[in-house]
Amino acid sequence: MWWEFVYEPTTLFSLKASEATNAAGKALLCPSPYAVKMAILNAVCTYDSTETAIQYFDLIKSLKMEFALPEYIVVNNCFLRIMQESRSETRKENPNIMFKSTVAFREYLYLPGEMKIAISSEALMEQQNLDFIRKYLAKINYFGKRGCFFQLKSFSDNPIDELSKEYSREIMDKNYFTDGRSKVLNKVDDFGAKATFGKVNNFSNEKTERISKIICLPFKVIKSNKNFTLLQRT
Repeated sequence: MWWEFVYEPTTLFSLKASEATNAAGKALLCPSPYAVKMAILNAVCTYDSTETAIQYFDLIKSLKMEFALPEYIVVNNCFLRIMQESRSETRKENPNIMFKSTVAFREYLYLPGEMKIAISSEALMEQQNLDFIRKYLAKINYFGKRGCFFQLKSFSDNPIDELSKEYSREIMDKNYFTDGRSKVLNKVDDFGAKATFGKVNNFSNEKTERISKIICLPFKVIKSNKNFTLLQRT
């Protein structure tokens, strides 16, 4: 069973794929499960405590997620200036030059409508766990890059047995992947089975534990040029 959470984007959205370089950052069409789970952990740490985040980490890790996007998506291609760490040779010559200005490619998505996140876990059958997830999903105000703001509008009071066709699916779902509709594939990250709070904590020296998944989004490109790409849900 799934519980649905509906968000309204209030700014452009951008989240680089994990394999993207700093100079050329292709964007995902939706937040990754890893990004959403990290946003939940951040909300718990901000509004409660690190101890509570550690206590509920296994619950957050167990969450399965699918995404439904608006009927149209506009991907804007942008070149902008960023500060990049200088090479070691440059720092040796001039220790004061730690960063340098350079040009980078970024994609920013305009989502003209609601983004839905469907969440599933056996642990959510317990009301206490469901209330905990609802509480902190409501406190999240951005996904992806800092400043990509979203506002929670509503969530389902009752579980959903089967998701509609507007939702994404993992590529392993063969029936969904071969139903004849156009699809866009995104490679997203999620918590690995061996993930612990220490391994996802930015202030820890432990190595991050994440896995990659390929998800299918029911979209097709209907117009594209050097400045933007327009996609429509199929």
